[in-house]
Amino acid sequence: MPSRLLWFLSFPVLAVLSGCGDQLECDSIETRKAVLQTVSDDHRNPLVNYAAKESTAKPTPENSKPQYLLGEKIVTTATSKDKRTVQCSGGISVSVGNIKASKEVEFTVQKSTDGKIAVSVAPFQF
Repeated sequence: MPSRLLWFLSFPVLAVLSGCGDQLECDSIETRKAVLQTVSDDHRNPLVNYAAKESTAKPTPENSKPQYLLGEKIVTTATSKDKRTVQCSGGISVSVGNIKASKEVEFTVQKSTDGKIAVSVAPFQF
């Protein structure tokens, strides 16, 4: 009887733990890295172009490379019915030389049936 009771009490914990890795999150480390990579790979990004144009620092290899940072607060703005797609929003900033420019960034995170994550970032609007 005690073994049945132990199994019964541990079942909810196992159910909760087994679902933890399956949740799609806007603010996961994997998502943050993908957003930063997508934005930094876009060389026509108006945010970095603005910061580079406004910088008065003498260009050097150390200060001419853009440094991106996502804000601490990333929020989920919408979730699909099947919970495989979430829309997100948060602040992003870029530093070039002596100038720092910030903007709200919107992005979508999708999880395919094979478990792979894809992130797409909406173009910056000014």
